[in-house]
Amino acid sequence: MGQPGERPTPELRAFSDTSRSSRLAQGILTLVLTLVVTTVTCLTSGTLKTIAGEIAPIWLTNAVLLGQLMAAPPRRWCWVLAGGLLGNLAANLLVGESLRVSFSYSAADILEVLIAFLFAPRISIIAELLRPKALVKFLTGVLIAPIVSGLLAVALLHGRLSAPLLPDLFNWFVSDALSLAIFTPAAIVFWTGEVTHLCRAGHRAKRGFLLLLVGVVTTVVFGQSHFPLLYWALLPLVLLALTADLASVLVGLLLCLVIAVSFTMRGAGPFWIYPYSSMQGRIFALQLFLVAALAIALPISAIQTQRNRLITLLREGERRYRILAENATDIVMSMALDGRLTYVSPRATVVMQVAPEDLIGVRYPDLVLADDRDALAVRIENLTLGASEASEVSRFRRVDGQILWMETYFRLVIDPFSGMPEAITATAHDITARKVAEQRLDDERAELRGLAFRDGLTGLFNRRHFDRVLARQWREASTHERGFVAVVMADVDFYKSYNDNYGHQAGDECLRVIARAIASSTKRPTDVVARYGGEEFGLILKDTDQQGALVVAERIRHEVENLRIPHKASVTGIVTISLGVAAQRPADGDEGGVLVDAADRALYTAKRRGRNQTCVANFGAEGASI
Repeated sequence: MGQPGERPTPELRAFSDTSRSSRLAQGILTLVLTLVVTTVTCLTSGTLKTIAGEIAPIWLTNAVLLGQLMAAPPRRWCWVLAGGLLGNLAANLLVGESLRVSFSYSAADILEVLIAFLFAPRISIIAELLRPKALVKFLTGVLIAPIVSGLLAVALLHGRLSAPLLPDLFNWFVSDALSLAIFTPAAIVFWTGEVTHLCRAGHRAKRGFLLLLVGVVTTVVFGQSHFPLLYWALLPLVLLALTADLASVLVGLLLCLVIAVSFTMRGAGPFWIYPYSSMQGRIFALQLFLVAALAIALPISAIQTQRNRLITLLREGERRYRILAENATDIVMSMALDGRLTYVSPRATVVMQVAPEDLIGVRYPDLVLADDRDALAVRIENLTLGASEASEVSRFRRVDGQILWMETYFRLVIDPFSGMPEAITATAHDITARKVAEQRLDDERAELRGLAFRDGLTGLFNRRHFDRVLARQWREASTHERGFVAVVMADVDFYKSYNDNYGHQAGDECLRVIARAIASSTKRPTDVVARYGGEEFGLILKDTDQQGALVVAERIRHEVENLRIPHKASVTGIVTISLGVAAQRPADGDEGGVLVDAADRALYTAKRRGRNQTCVANFGAEGASI
């Protein structure tokens, strides 16, 4: 059972009651609106009947009701259908039909709307209806629904109709299918509110002029019965489809249809020039004309809508590309297949001190130093010979005389239609600082080799080099605020016992193997590995925080463990190492030695805790702690 505290509060109950009342009021309003609209459209369609008891040439009701269903939220579908059924019954009873006949027509109409709605896609705007899959589903329902509803109507009223069954079914199908195809999209435009876009500023004048042109031309064509001007009525519709949005096209088709049907029913228009045997023949010809108008205008409008969408996407893509290119830290370029520049991003002004417009038309290889020109030209030529991408490091001379090292990445652009190379895109990255650092590092390495800063046993750097590099990196990090400096100290577990059991020669070889494993575990050229003394090793990791140093230390520990060097005096049966890690941002008054001391204390903590593990030194306000 629920607890008393779980009962709804009075405020919550009041809110729930208000919400239900609001939904009920909206539902009743929808029912009343649908009833009125359905009744009016039924009566309007009834006035178009050519002969008493025959099928109306255009049946508006089902299209308007289907459009309302497609635009309405699911919670109002039942209200719409109820209003549609009541409106149908009311209209048929108002014109004097019996209850049986009124119910038969109403049942057939509601069934037709339901079948078409089952096939219809769920859309929020009319443009979604023109997507291929959605349009196929909609047209399938438009074709199937009138057949089923027509069969039902003929079955219910067969004894009352004087004409044969097949012509009645054909008339029903043509008028209802045509109405669903033309008026449903137009009804959606009204029910979704898109028709209000026609009155908005921007293209309002153009839309108004085109709709006026449709009305005037259609009136001229169907207001006279002397000249066969029928297909002139299609021209303004085509112009409307080419220049206006889909909502305007549907309103124009609706306007053309209303004028054409109105004049034809009054005995005027081009269909009265030809000697049709009956009014039904003229109505059928009018229906064919309206189908042709729909079949011409809608595909054109759909293609134009898709074209405009693609143009918008293309413009948006170009805008995004320019934003990225103009704000990138690299120089973004486009060039012809011979290397002549066609586009250069504004970054060139900052990096190369040359305005982008001054580089347009210049061959890219001509911008580099003479010694690098041929290599760069070969890279570009290789792209035209089959390579899809390439890169090249070249030197450029700025206008102030400074030499820049630039790494350029090239990519070939293939024409999607011909499959042939069309252009080359490139990005140039300034690597001058990296090159200077690499050169300085090479010089230092040469100097160290000359000074014999190497350990004779392991080939690693010795403690002297370790201390020198640590002092320099600590000083640079402190001066330029470059971040952390990390030290990792490693010591071979039970090494004295290993020497006692296997001899000093085996002990030396063990150190050499471990040294190679530690050196191979470091990935960056700036990482320094040294034999610190005896069986102890040290690593200096530049720009590495505590977590990064711990990852490196654990990688080293696993590498040594995976060597599986036998050690019967060890508790694990193999040679292992213990490690201590310390990382800190340089502070005023401190020296790099504080890192070594902290890492050393962490190392011996790892020894005390059982060896073959890594401990990390933490720096706080009171100094380092483990």
